[in-house]
Amino acid sequence: MKKIISLIVFTTSLVWTWTLIHSSQAIGFETHSGIQEKLAQMIQQTVLSKKPNAKSFKVVRLWTESLSDTKVRAIFAYEFSEAADDNEKTEQTVEGEAILFREPKDETNVDKWVLQSVRTTNGSVTFTEGLIVTPEAETN
Repeated sequence: MKKIISLIVFTTSLVWTWTLIHSSQAIGFETHSGIQEKLAQMIQQTVLSKKPNAKSFKVVRLWTESLSDTKVRAIFAYEFSEAADDNEKTEQTVEGEAILFREPKDETNVDKWVLQSVRTTNGSVTFTEGLIVTPEAETN
């Protein structure tokens, strides 16, 4: 009896893993790649339009994960440098995430993804040179 139950469990798990591996994904690799490329371009355009003095822009990290058949979460980090008023150079790093929603297909049969929300979760500013702060003399 144990051998029969073991055989049934083994066969069931074998069939389940085979179907799991060979099933098609709801959101394909090409879609994830396209979303990542467009999102990187959009982030760069937005940063450069809001901070025209920004230099050396680069996307440090960007990946996407499927939340459902119609939702994707993108996690990103980018950095750029910017010159301040007194020739001080700062390097800024910003991390965040975005949620994208797939619109229903229309007659063109093309997937359209809408940026539903963007949230920055962490940001840091690094000064390349230190700023000297001295106390002023007290006046009585």
